[in-house]
Amino acid sequence: MGISVVWDNPERTIIRFIYNGQWSLDNFYQALNESHQMMDSVDFRVGIIIDMENSKLVPNGVLSHGKNVSMRKHQNQGKSVIVGAGGLVRTLFDVYRKVYRTSFDDTAYHFVSNLDEARTLLLQQQAV
Repeated sequence: MGISVVWDNPERTIIRFIYNGQWSLDNFYQALNESHQMMDSVDFRVGIIIDMENSKLVPNGVLSHGKNVSMRKHQNQGKSVIVGAGGLVRTLFDVYRKVYRTSFDDTAYHFVSNLDEARTLLLQQQAV
């Protein structure tokens, strides 16, 4: 299984991370690198959809990688919208926000229940 990274629209203003079944931190970093290469190909902000609707368990140790991930934010990365996150993911996110509060931007992340909501939110923010 793992994580797929795709352009979510033909304008290349949204990248979608699709979490499929069980995934590992290696899968995550590979997907992150792939998304950076995609964002390197444009000269504008790109919204991120983190599609966890088909994700299984979160790998052990994921929380300890939070600061590393926040330090690797791409210059073209815009807001991130998380779709289909279960209770565990939301709890980990809250813990991450508290632990890394000095480097965490609360306005950069949103939780929604479906892909249509995520796309609408990102497109509205890009129009501003």
